Amino acid sequence: MSSWSEERRLNLAAEAAERRKDSEAALDRRLKAKEAQAKRERDERANREAEKRRKKRDRKAAWKARADWVAVNTDLAAALAVMVAGMIPAFYFQLDALMATGAVFGGLAALLAFMLEAGAWAATAGEVKAMKAGRAVWPYRIAIWSFTTAAASINFAHGLETAWWLGAVLAASSIVPVALFHMVMAGRHVAKPKAGPEVKGRAKHEKRRRRHHKAVADLADRLVSAAEYDTLTFEEAFVAAWAIIHGTAKPGMTPELHAVGTRSQGRLARSLGLAKDEGKSIRAALLERLTDPLPGTSPVLEAEGASTPIKDRPKRPTTRFPSRKQAPSNLADKKAHEASLAERLPDVHDLADEMALKGRELSARAISKKLHIRLVDAAELRDLALAERSGTRIPAVNGHQH
Repeated sequence: MSSWSEERRLNLAAEAAERRKDSEAALDRRLKAKEAQAKRERDERANREAEKRRKKRDRKAAWKARADWVAVNTDLAAALAVMVAGMIPAFYFQLDALMATGAVFGGLAALLAFMLEAGAWAATAGEVKAMKAGRAVWPYRIAIWSFTTAAASINFAHGLETAWWLGAVLAASSIVPVALFHMVMAGRHVAKPKAGPEVKGRAKHEKRRRRHHKAVADLADRLVSAAEYDTLTFEEAFVAAWAIIHGTAKPGMTPELHAVGTRSQGRLARSLGLAKDEGKSIRAALLERLTDPLPGTSPVLEAEGASTPIKDRPKRPTTRFPSRKQAPSNLADKKAHEASLAERLPDVHDLADEMALKGRELSARAISKKLHIRLVDAAELRDLALAERSGTRIPAVNGHQH
């Protein structure tokens, strides 16, 4: 009996302990749920506060941005204010004027008035975009002032029924906002900066080079277009084209100019008394003489006869030529005439070098004008000079072979 009672007591105690555990677990769940609910409420409240602060900051930033925009764009802000102040009365009085005719009822009158005012502003906005894009603006300006003139005419006629000054004010309500906005936007449009001295100089150089060396520039353009994109510059192509056409690697130098330089060096060498048989080239001898001047004198002036005053130097022997209308009449005169021609060949060579530097050819007319001789004699001198330059055998003049 006692064992049964003991067992029952133990069972009841176990059941009571289980109920306590269940109760404690339920209480714990309730506490956790309550705590979770409180946390959610705190988070939601914090999020609402954060959202309110964010919106407040956004509103403050927006007002600050508007204030900054107005500060930077005061001219445009004032123009927009004038635009609104002018459009409303302009639209109203146009509507009133159209309805006063009795031919247009309210709805159509409002559409016509809106067409004139909105059309002018639409064309103005298009003009601003065209100015920024660098496109033609004259179509927009025609539209702007067509709409504006029509609207101003209606308002002026309507106001003139009361007083002339009222007509002027009403017309101004259509003209002034458009004109002011147009002026402001035109002033805000940034023009392209003017080219600096370097850009202008480069453009001038390019223009002169193409004019002076058209064939080389045209060939350079063809070389650039034939090469792969962006692999050959015009400067590189111009050097190559110059070498192809003139045979020289340095642009600017031609075979003719090289010949002129060689002859000039030869004349200078002869004037300084330098001989080729000294075992030195003319260039080396010239450099040696020109870089070793005598004390207190110029190297050129120390050349033979050069230190003598100009007025005391002996004059170059010359032979008087007959006038352009006179011709040698006998054999003696003819021989003297031929000798005089031979004496003037150096002058002709000098003239040929001058003309070559200018890109021109030696002509009989130029020789005749320079030496003041007959055209037929100038033609003979030209032929003699050209024969010497080409290295061909020249017929004897007065018994001398050239």
